[in-house]
Amino acid sequence: MRWIAQAETALDMMVDRSLNRYSHGSVLAEKQGIQWMIADSSMELYQAKLMVLHAAYLIDSGADFKSEVSMAKHFVANMLGRVIDRSIQVHGALGYSTDTPLAHMYQHARWARFADGADEIHQMRIAQRTIAAYRDHGSTRTATGNLPI
Repeated sequence: MRWIAQAETALDMMVDRSLNRYSHGSVLAEKQGIQWMIADSSMELYQAKLMVLHAAYLIDSGADFKSEVSMAKHFVANMLGRVIDRSIQVHGALGYSTDTPLAHMYQHARWARFADGADEIHQMRIAQRTIAAYRDHGSTRTATGNLPI
């Protein structure tokens, strides 16, 4: 998924800014609220990578991949917007200016939520497949990655 690299860039910029911006007695990286934004962004980026890798594995192995691809497209595009938004927040007004690429990335991230299909269409199809899995198997397991966990 093309959005992962952009999210990584936004997270790198967020961490760099937090390490180099001194405010109210310490660098931003020492502030709990900033740490939470970094942690949330790291976890979401990790989730996105795993979803994409699993979808790619299913495609390569010839298995049914429709649900996983829909989930990845929806999640990754939305994750991108959240990570960029947090990076802008850590940068303050600088992040929203044209002095960094973040404002342009944020505008592009909004486009990502319908570029590969609208969120609502992916959600509808995911729900339909989840309901069908339960009807067919008495469990939603096959609609949620069917992983051996």
